[in-house]
Amino acid sequence: MKRVIKLSAVALVSALALAACGGDETPSSGGTAAAGDLETTIKILAPSYGDTSQADWDRITAKFNETYPKVKVELQILGWDNFADAVQQRIQANDLPDILNDNAFASSAEAGLLYPIDELLSDETLANIEPGLMDNGKGADGTQWAAPDIASARMLVYNTDLFEQAGIAEAPKTWADMEEAAKKLVALGNDVKGYGMPLGAEEAQVESSLWLWGAGGTWVDGENLKANSDAAVEAFTQMKKMFESGYTQPNLEDDRQATTDLLAAGKLGMAVGHGQVVADANAKGVNVALAPVPSKDGSGVATGVTDFILAFDNKDDARKQATAAYLDLFYSDELYVPWYKGTALLPVTKTAIEAAKADASETDKAFLDAMDIVKFQPVSNPQWDALQAALKANAFKVGTEDPATVLEQIEAQVAAQG
Repeated sequence: MKRVIKLSAVALVSALALAACGGDETPSSGGTAAAGDLETTIKILAPSYGDTSQADWDRITAKFNETYPKVKVELQILGWDNFADAVQQRIQANDLPDILNDNAFASSAEAGLLYPIDELLSDETLANIEPGLMDNGKGADGTQWAAPDIASARMLVYNTDLFEQAGIAEAPKTWADMEEAAKKLVALGNDVKGYGMPLGAEEAQVESSLWLWGAGGTWVDGENLKANSDAAVEAFTQMKKMFESGYTQPNLEDDRQATTDLLAAGKLGMAVGHGQVVADANAKGVNVALAPVPSKDGSGVATGVTDFILAFDNKDDARKQATAAYLDLFYSDELYVPWYKGTALLPVTKTAIEAAKADASETDKAFLDAMDIVKFQPVSNPQWDALQAALKANAFKVGTEDPATVLEQIEAQVAAQG
């Protein structure tokens, strides 16, 4: 689920101009053909999540062609390393994929290249996708441009052995609980730290968001993003308190790997992490458990990440009809379940989530349970790139500077980037 870079302004203008030409295909005159009579070609561009990606898509296509034998499906699977470039090249060449599996959608939506995805998916399919995950595919104007296809979550990972040694009976729920637990963990000595707070250039936007959400806030302010809200000041003040009390690692500019390594070495009581963090700790013989990230009021939060399904508007009714039929089949339990399992990530449909819980490990079940409390960074807002860059460059300063001043610096940097 690597982040794909935004399209350049030149690429977007070129794409809009090309799309307006209508491509090499003549738009159909409208109407809906019977499944067996529909004759067209649809194109799919998707990343490789693993060795089974090609076979997983081919399985869906084979089932689709049982009902739509005259629809040709052209599938291109590429690695993540060159995926962003491939998407841009396809758009610039006016070779728009009818279906794109990607981890970003704002640029294509902003350029007017997409169908709203709820124009294509049936009501039944839409109702079966977890609402909180579905919301992550909305643009700043509320349009449902994309649907999630897979998800992952980050939660509080805590060392159960250290908790037992420190006399901590359960995972903390509130910030006050977290402070108390961290104090007891640090009191164990032997260089044990209470909580890993990575605010370096890789992870500052994730860590900052969790504390902001824990304060009941959000980066979103109408159609804009705002860094220096009252809730953000409260969140950064709590972060500073944790650091000044000696409960965190000494270097706030650390990235996630540094705190992950501390956890796996048995020297850290709590950190935010995903499944690989748990696996790394277990591989080192460190016993960990999962819980929602503590918040001010104890309601708990978790960070969610999704990849998306997008549908490009090729100005062709037959392709739109075939694309809609293909996507409804994609999200059916029969085909979606083996597809998502091939990604080694988490499902997004209600039925698949419930089925997965039935035979999940304790760790996987915790991540699945978190799907209804996850919150998302505002990736659909074009201002997010500037805000997360400012957070990465400045958030660590909360250890030595006034929280309100740090947030004013972040707000000023965002404004300067326009």
